[in-house]
Amino acid sequence: MRKFLATSACVVFVGLLVLGTGFAQRPHTGDRKLDSLLGKINKEAKADPEGFLQQLSQRHNIPEEEIRKAKEQHGLEAGDIYMATALARRARRPVWDIAAEYKQNQGRGWGVMAQSMGIKPGSPEFKELKDNARGSVDHMRATAKSREQHEQALEKQRGQKNKGQSQGKGQGKGKNK
Repeated sequence: MRKFLATSACVVFVGLLVLGTGFAQRPHTGDRKLDSLLGKINKEAKADPEGFLQQLSQRHNIPEEEIRKAKEQHGLEAGDIYMATALARRARRPVWDIAAEYKQNQGRGWGVMAQSMGIKPGSPEFKELKDNARGSVDHMRATAKSREQHEQALEKQRGQKNKGQSQGKGQGKGKNK
């Protein structure tokens, strides 16, 4: 009986640890919609991290290398680097500076950081952050779908090419020589 209780306690502990880790990795802005969008950015960017950084650079007119260095130096996920880049553009500060400030005060979350930069919840600036996040998610999904369709077309071409090459090469049912 004691073994059962000890095993059960370990299983519950490990489960809570895993659940807690999952919550710790989710972006926190104080706005459920924006948090959800940042989580989707994290998911979608995993499929094409380079494309995500290029798109982020183009959208916010910040050099891709600056964004990449901030992401790597501070170990930020895609949703976090999105917020750092968006806030850097608005504050006219380097991305690495915003990322460093976020890492120092990570418990506060992005919503508090945005407020400290004058972006209040519900303000037009905050709505713009959400709209741009939605645009990033939509763009990444469209790019992934286009890439998938392109790969399927290439695969179909390869299949037809291989089928055409294999015809006529066997002896078939003709006369024996």
